[in-house]
Amino acid sequence: MKALIICPADRTKAAFLANHAPLALVPMLGRSLLDLTLAHLANLGAKQVLVLAADRPEKVRAAVSQGEAWGARVEVYPEQRELTVAEARAKYQANGPTGWLPAPHDIVLLDRLPDSEHGLFGNYSDWFDALRDLMADAVQDRIGMREFAPGVFVGLRSQISGDIQLEPPCWIGNYTWIGSGTKIGPNAIVETGCYVDQNAEVTDSFVGPNTYVGALTEVRESFAWGHGLLKWRIGVFSEVTDDFLLNDLTSRARSRKQRAGWVGRIAALLALLLTWPVAVIGWLRHRRSDKPLFAPRVGVRAPVARASRPMETYCYYEMGGFNGFWKRWPELWSIVCGNAAWVGNRPLTPAQAKELTNDFEQLWLAVPPGLFALSDAMGCRDVFGEEAKVHACFYAVQHGWRKDVEVLSRIFRRVFVDKSA
Repeated sequence: MKALIICPADRTKAAFLANHAPLALVPMLGRSLLDLTLAHLANLGAKQVLVLAADRPEKVRAAVSQGEAWGARVEVYPEQRELTVAEARAKYQANGPTGWLPAPHDIVLLDRLPDSEHGLFGNYSDWFDALRDLMADAVQDRIGMREFAPGVFVGLRSQISGDIQLEPPCWIGNYTWIGSGTKIGPNAIVETGCYVDQNAEVTDSFVGPNTYVGALTEVRESFAWGHGLLKWRIGVFSEVTDDFLLNDLTSRARSRKQRAGWVGRIAALLALLLTWPVAVIGWLRHRRSDKPLFAPRVGVRAPVARASRPMETYCYYEMGGFNGFWKRWPELWSIVCGNAAWVGNRPLTPAQAKELTNDFEQLWLAVPPGLFALSDAMGCRDVFGEEAKVHACFYAVQHGWRKDVEVLSRIFRRVFVDKSA
């Protein structure tokens, strides 16, 4: 059986939602509208689905691939403009409705949820109301989503501080970080991959995927997505230029900071000279092992000159006989050579770099590799776990000398002050 989907193109009353992606791919609690509709048609028996896309068809094609996720063959056809249902039927059902799903499922205009009579893009209230009404049912088909408390839904591998205030109904998507003192809800939707910093507030609002909400920032009756902020009740839009208030965690346009400058390199050389007994202690601890004292490692880093160049690899060393930070002592030489910085994201192997599957995770490589990382300062035990990825992405967006000082001071306290560290 066949079916056809018409992707919406121009909807002036929902223009903000189309800033980041076509309306067909607008996020609906962790899944796209097109994804939900394809799943619905597949359940009805569709084995071949034609998707007509006038707005950014290349993004639609990338999102659906060949349709394997729905057990159907999906083909995307670019159109010069959005066709009406009648025009699509005349163009694509020239041989009659034989072999197609029965009407109205044979041709679907993608402006509402499956089996719903309420349009989504007549105004922003329609779309936001649909999201709120969808929460209780959506938890059933979102992998890893759970009802954390009555009316409070939390996604897979999201990190939530223990002292936040959650007021139902609210939705927190997968791989999202919520800082301490934060208030989420009521009527709040925080999509996948967001970072809501300490003491922020999200009320009667939608936070788009991979968006950073800064500390003490209040998002009320608004859609916040990247740098954009829309008061959805009155339709007033503003671009927030302060990265400490709102930011797009997938943006690769930020200038890359240089690896350690001459001051940092000289400081690393002095640190090597002053702490040379560490190498002796490591050798004494490691002398009975058949492995080398200084084990070579291959790391991946982004080139300094241009973001479009491929990733570079470099060699650094770890020292046997130690665990924790002292194992990294040879990396001071990487700083001296200009291959790394005092503070950055921890170096990844080429295999680990390939596991960074989306733009959000690939922010790990947007800053130089560092001897110390924000994840170290926050006490992450798994250096390549989901929590470490969130911290790496956050540091990539917010890095600067103030953040570096904060990271170093936290690590100093953990090592020399906090005896339990």
